[in-house]
Parts: sequence; C-alpha cells; structure tokens
Amino acid sequence: MGVTFNNDEHRFVFDFEHDGTEDIVSLTGDGYQVEAFGKCFYYGYEFAEQVDGNVRSAFIKHVKFTEDLQNNPDLTQFIKKAIDQLNRHINLYDYNLVIMPESSSKVNQYMLRYIYRFAQPMLLNMKELKSLSDTEEDKKLCATIRNQNILVMDDVTTSGSTLNEILRTLRILNEDNEITVFSLIGRKDLMAEAI
Repeated sequence: MGVTFNNDEHRFVFDFEHDGTEDIVSLTGDGYQVEAFGKCFYYGYEFAEQVDGNVRSAFIKHVKFTEDLQNNPDLTQFIKKAIDQLNRHINLYDYNLVIMPESSSKVNQYMLRYIYRFAQPMLLNMKELKSLSDTEEDKKLCATIRNQNILVMDDVTTSGSTLNEILRTLRILNEDNEITVFSLIGRKDLMAEAI
C-alpha cells in the first residue's frame, strides 16, 4: 500500500493494493516497531528516502488539514490501515488510557474514533498531563495513570520534542505499566534523536 504524487495534477494518489517504486509514503511493514524515547514507538507510515521536503510538507498538510475527513475515503482508509496494523501488534484492548495533543487535529480525532471500535480507553489530552499539580483532583488523576496501560498517540511525529516531554512525565507516574507511542506518520531515525 502506498501513495504517489501526480506532479501534473498536483494531487496525491492512494493505492491500497500495491507498493510501487514511485511511492512517496508507504506502510512500514517489518520496520514498524522502533525503540525510541526509551519506550516502544510504533508508526504507521514513513516517507521514502527520495521524497523532497516540499512534497513531504504538502502531504502532511493534505493529511492534517483536509476539511471533510469523513467524506474522504482515501484518507480514512489510510488511517484505518495503520490502526489495524497497530492493533495486530499491540492489541488495543490492553490499553486503558489514550493521551493525545490538546490541539487535536481531525486525523487524531478520527484515529481515536476508530480505536473506540476496538476498545473504550479513557482519553487525556497532553496539556492536562503537562499541567499536573498538587491538587487533590490531580493526585487522583496521577493515581489513575499509575494503574493504566497507556497509548500516547499523535498524527505526525517530526522532531519528537512533544512526545519526549509527555514521556518524561509518564515515566515518573507510571514506571512499570505498558506505555506505547504511536504516530500515524513517523521516522525510524527518531531512535538516534531520542533521549
């Protein structure tokens, strides 16, 4: 399964049946799992090495900012393929809590709705996690987090700085439980940049 860029028509073409040498982005396949951020990091798709920055940026913009995602079967299928692959690897039923960015894109919202078909995890946004304090309510939330298997999810991972910040907090709260990171589009080389 891959996506090509039609330069003449300036549009992206999704092919869910075949991989091709002209694909700009494709399912990760065997390279799906990377040890990054000190945790298990899964990513659904990665860009081919020959893709230039302008095409990468245009595709990310296309994925993240399509207005009517529900009526775009190519993008919804693109998301579903990655989530289905994630579920085969980790079993989404085993995760009690999903943490997502506070400025949740339509892609993140759709991924969460699709995950709810497998399981019903509690949702927490990253801003809530970053602003935990000593209040009684936050202490209860910390106790809840300590007892959860956690999936940290985002649409596109570039530098990984946001994920690192979230994981620093989670490592303090949840040392032993399962913490998995998932990005719809990620990078193998994050391992080299991760702390």
